Amino acid sequence: MSKSFLKIICLITIFSVTIAFIVGSISMLRSTEYLTAEIEGKILSTAEKYSHDFSSKFNHMEGLTDSLFAYVSTTFDEASFERDPSGYLHQYKEELARMIKKTLSTVDTAHSLYVTFNPELTPENDEVWYAFLDGKIRRIPVDFNSNKRNFELPYADNMAYFFEPQGKSCGTWCGPYFDQDLDEDVFSYSRAIYVNDRFIGVAGADITACDMVEVVENMKLYDSGYSALLDENFAYILYPNEHPTEEQLNIPTRLQKRLEREIAPASGTMRYSLEGTDKILGYSQLDNGWTLIITQPQAEAFSPIHSLGIALRILAVLLALVLIAALSGFSIPLLKKQSSLEEENREKEILLVYQSRQAKIGEMTGNITHQWKQPLNTINLILANLLDSYHFGDLDERKLQKSVSKVETIVERMSETITDFSDFLKPSKEKIAFDSRQCIKSAISLMEESINKEQISVKQFYDGDTFGFGYPNELTHVIFNLLTNARDAIVSAAPPVRTITIQTRRKQEQLDILIINEGDPIEADILECLFEPYFTTKSETKGTGLGLYISREIVEQRMDGKLFIENIPGGVQCRIELPAGGDSPESGKEAFKLCPNDEAGLPEKRNQKENYGKI
Repeated sequence: MSKSFLKIICLITIFSVTIAFIVGSISMLRSTEYLTAEIEGKILSTAEKYSHDFSSKFNHMEGLTDSLFAYVSTTFDEASFERDPSGYLHQYKEELARMIKKTLSTVDTAHSLYVTFNPELTPENDEVWYAFLDGKIRRIPVDFNSNKRNFELPYADNMAYFFEPQGKSCGTWCGPYFDQDLDEDVFSYSRAIYVNDRFIGVAGADITACDMVEVVENMKLYDSGYSALLDENFAYILYPNEHPTEEQLNIPTRLQKRLEREIAPASGTMRYSLEGTDKILGYSQLDNGWTLIITQPQAEAFSPIHSLGIALRILAVLLALVLIAALSGFSIPLLKKQSSLEEENREKEILLVYQSRQAKIGEMTGNITHQWKQPLNTINLILANLLDSYHFGDLDERKLQKSVSKVETIVERMSETITDFSDFLKPSKEKIAFDSRQCIKSAISLMEESINKEQISVKQFYDGDTFGFGYPNELTHVIFNLLTNARDAIVSAAPPVRTITIQTRRKQEQLDILIINEGDPIEADILECLFEPYFTTKSETKGTGLGLYISREIVEQRMDGKLFIENIPGGVQCRIELPAGGDSPESGKEAFKLCPNDEAGLPEKRNQKENYGKI
C-alpha cells in the first residue's frame, strides 16, 4: 500500500472521527438539556405536589377555625355576661359544646376543635375542647393545672396557640409542639376573639403532626437527599434529624435572599454549592406562607446524564473503529462496507432507543409514585386500627384475618405495577409468540395515573386471536409512546367526552392493533414529518421528537411490521400491523416460543370482547 494512499486513509479517518465527535456532542447536548429539564421538573413537581397536599389540609383547618371564630363573635352576649359572668358562661359553654361536637363529626382533617376563654373573665378553667380519641369524638376535661398550661408571660411553646393570635386580625399557625392532653405532637391554627374590644379568648383547630413528620422525613428522590419544612420567616419547622447540620442552617438564608432579591415565584428550583459539593433544591410555598424544600446532590440527581455521556463517548469510539476497519480493508468487496454501515446504523438505533426510554422512565416513575401513595396510606390505617384493637382488647382472629387479607390484596396490586415497570425495562433477546393484550395491559398500567388525572377513559376491543410474533417488551414501548401521544392530543383538543379506543383484529397472518384518540386532525404537512427523528410539535421540555421515530423503527425494522398514523372522522388513528403469532398458544409455527406472560391470567375465549371505563 503506497504512502499517499495511507495518508488519504488517515485523513479520512481523522475527518470521520471528528464528524462522529461533533454528532455525538450535539446529541449529548440535546439529550442533556432534555434530561436536565426532566430531572429538575421531577424535583419541582414533587415539592409542589406535597405542598399542595399540605395546603389543602391547612386551608380546611383555617376554614373550620374561621367559622368557629365567627360563631362566637356573633353569639357571645356581653350584656348577659356582665349581669352573671359565671352563670352565663356556664350556659354558653354547653351551647358551644354541642356546636363544636357536631362540626367535628362532619370533618376528617382536623384532630380537634376548641375555644379557650380568657382566664381573666372568670376564675374557673373555661375551655370547650373536643378531639378524636380512640376513634371517637370525646370532650377533653379542662384542668389547666394538671396539664401545666401557664397563662403568664413569657409563654411556653405549648401556649403559643393562645398568645400568638392576640392583637391580630387574622389567625396564626404554631407548632409542632407536644400536647399533654392529646399525647400527640400537633400543629395548631388559632384566632383571637374580640367582642367590643373585650378579649374573649381564642378559637382554634389542631392537626396531628405525625403524618407530616413522616412525609418530610421520608420524602427524597435519591439516597443522599432530604426534605424540610420552613415557616414564614424561613426558620425550620420540620427537618430530618434532631439538630440541623451546617448545610441545613445555611439553606433557609440562601433561599430567603434569592426570593427577596429575584422576586422569585412561589415554587421553583435553585442550585448552590456547599463545601465543594454542588446541590439542587426544589421549593414550593404553602398557602399559609410556609415553604417545603427538597434538596439533592447534583451528581446523584444527574447520574442518568453522566451515563448518557459515557454511552455517547463509547459510541464515538465504536464508530471510529468501524470506520478505520472499513478504510483499512478498502480493497475488500463492497459487501463488507455495507455490513460496517449497517453496524453503525445499529449503534445509532441503540442510542436513540436508550434516549427514548430514559425520557419515559421519569413519567412512569411519577405514575408509580402516585399509584402507590394511596395504597400505602390505606395499609398504614389498617395497621393503626389493628394496634388500636389490640390495645382495647377487641382484636380477634376474624378481624386480624380480614385486615391481613386487605393488606395482601393491596400489596399484590402494588407488585403488579412494579412487575409491569420492570418488564418494560427488560430487553427482548429473541422473537417469540406473545399475546398483544398483555402488552396493552402493561402499557396502560404504566400510564394509569396520568390517564386518570386527565379524566380519560380507555375502551378495549379484542376481535378474534390476539397473538403476535416479535418482541413483546418493544411492542409495550411502542404502545406506551402511542398512548402518550393520544393522551396529549385529547388534553390539547379538550373534547366533551375523553376516550382512547384500543382495538385488535386478526387478518389471516397479520395482527392489527388500532389506537384511536378524539384529538384534532393532524395537518397534512405535519403528518408527513411525524416519523422523522427529533421532529416534535411539543415544547422542548415536553417532547424529544424520538417517540414516533423509535416506534416505527421497532415495528418496521425489528418486528417486520408497519406503523401508520392517519386522520379519521372524529379523531386520529394509529395502526400497527404485525406478523400474527398463530391461532392459539398451542398451534401455529413450531419455532415459536410462548411468552411466559401469556400462560396465565387471560380469558380463554377469543371472540369479540369489550373492556371500558375509568382505569
